[in-house]
Amino acid sequence: MIREFFRELLSANLFVTGVLLFVASIAVFFGTVYLLNYTNLGKKLAFLVTGAGIFAWNTIGSLLFVMYAPRGPRPAEIEGLNAFEIRIPALTFLFASAILFVMFVVALDQYEKSQEKAHL
Repeated sequence: MIREFFRELLSANLFVTGVLLFVASIAVFFGTVYLLNYTNLGKKLAFLVTGAGIFAWNTIGSLLFVMYAPRGPRPAEIEGLNAFEIRIPALTFLFASAILFVMFVVALDQYEKSQEKAHL
């Protein structure tokens, strides 16, 4: 009965289902990385290390997509995106991830300096 309820609920609107699954997968991925770091580093440092690591990973992944995006001869009768247009979302993600990565690294540096001052 519960299985049928969730099956009907999720199949009613596929857009909502996709958004829910995407948000849940991101929360699970970030959450597990944060939880593992939290057990060893503490709350603040775990957040900064997790953020820097995940946005570094995103930057590298989007850079690889920009460099090695699908290319090659295309049949003449198929219209679609050209070689630059297919890279626009990846370039946007690359710049946003790089900015967030730099922000987390600067915050890590400030956190380290504040910890050094506290111990002196």
